[in-house]
Amino acid sequence: MKLTRETIDKAEKKYFLKGKKKQADVYLIEFEGKKIVVKDYKNKNFWVKRYGKRVAKREYENYLKANELFDFFPKTFGMPDKLSLAIEFIDGITFGEAIGNEKYCFAINEFKKCVKEMNKKNVFHLDLRKRGNIIIKGDRVFLIDLASMIFLTKLSPLNLAKPILKLADTSSILKWKSFICPSKLTEREKKKLKKFQWVRMLWIFNKPKLPGKN
Repeated sequence: MKLTRETIDKAEKKYFLKGKKKQADVYLIEFEGKKIVVKDYKNKNFWVKRYGKRVAKREYENYLKANELFDFFPKTFGMPDKLSLAIEFIDGITFGEAIGNEKYCFAINEFKKCVKEMNKKNVFHLDLRKRGNIIIKGDRVFLIDLASMIFLTKLSPLNLAKPILKLADTSSILKWKSFICPSKLTEREKKKLKKFQWVRMLWIFNKPKLPGKN
């Protein structure tokens, strides 16, 4: 059975985000025994709906590509309609919730592996500083929220900015290490953290936010 607008409208919902004027409502439903997260622009104004259609389609296409290449992204269940996107629910804790708890130091290493694998294939998430975009489940790490993700082709003009794109992802590793696992930071890493602040000031694609500042 296909997930449709009628299905999600009738489903019982647990909201993670609701009522923000410029952001999708985000809620959890159950469908055919599966827990699914829906990002939904249905109840927004005309202009946000127009924007939401583009964002939902872009993110859906990014999930499809990411699911083909990697195993650390939730699966997509498609678009119930043009204003919504459905993805697999990862039942874990976010990096934001793990701040200050060094028992999750292992997750930094797992996160680093994910970033390295992505960048090796010319894929850049670009939004890994948000406290809710990295989820720890068991001994694994999953990445979500792919609206900003870029897949570089050989002919893409953005190849000129590849070092900056890569740095946007890799700098988030040390940033999260400083919040979750500060006692493990080396002096060299502490110096790198200070240098990365300059990258944040010059960033032109979307303004990265520090953990806890969203």
